[in-house]
Amino acid sequence: MDEEQLVRGLRSQAPGAVQELVVAHGDRLFRSACLLCGDQAEAQDLVQETLLQAVRSAPRFRGCSSVYTWLHGILLNLTRHYHRDRKRMVYNEELTRQEPAPAEEHPSRLDIELSNSALADALNGLSGPHREVLILRFYEDMKIHEIAAHLGVSKGTVKSRLHYAIAEMQKRLPGELNLFGACGTEEKAKR
Repeated sequence: MDEEQLVRGLRSQAPGAVQELVVAHGDRLFRSACLLCGDQAEAQDLVQETLLQAVRSAPRFRGCSSVYTWLHGILLNLTRHYHRDRKRMVYNEELTRQEPAPAEEHPSRLDIELSNSALADALNGLSGPHREVLILRFYEDMKIHEIAAHLGVSKGTVKSRLHYAIAEMQKRLPGELNLFGACGTEEKAKR
């Protein structure tokens, strides 16, 4: 089912459309929710609420963006409310450990725990807007103009937030884990 058919199905409240929405976008939304809120159970609740709100608001979907971008916008708003209600972010290291390591690398459990802890500390040190921009750019692989449209801010604001977030990550991450520094991923790949 293509996006246009999916939106038509959601508007007409076809049961197959809701199932297709979950299959097509549920996992990706869940991974993003985990990064944004740091708690697997809360992430599941956020994704469920995102999908419910999407079904309810399908008649108002204008089609100015992709379905996933629309869904992610709903998720982002819900996540902001989540953080506003709790006033802190908790990062669940176990989620990172569940992701498989690349086949050619087999880091030790201690390396994984240290990396997770350092990354969690660095991410927790960022403000909500800076963390969002960093996740959207590097995890969701969105372009600057897409992030600006998604967040409803100017491209300059996105660039500024991204610059600040990267600078903060450079300061906060240990040198051997710092892919944001002058010795980034290209230099690390050469070693």
